[in-house]
Amino acid sequence: MYAARQRFIVMVGSSLLLSSVVIFFGFHIFAGERGILARPELDRKIMLAEEKLDLLVKHHDFLSQRIELMQSDSLDADMLAETARAELGLYAPNDVIITI
Repeated sequence: MYAARQRFIVMVGSSLLLSSVVIFFGFHIFAGERGILARPELDRKIMLAEEKLDLLVKHHDFLSQRIELMQSDSLDADMLAETARAELGLYAPNDVIITI
């Protein structure tokens, strides 16, 4: 009788443990941080990160072009004058700057 009761307790305990594990992983498959329900939010974050990357690449290209114009072997006098006036704040109120 003791062995039968012990076997019953082990079966119930293992069934509860197994069902708890299945419920835990089942919940996280659907509602977890990376679950099925979180997919639209992850897609939105990916899209925002790609847009930010595009902006950073454009900014990098812009800065690379400006650096190239200011190198000593191909120094552009207009670029040097514009940069110096901008850094020193020597623009007059009636100056018009046209960026190409």
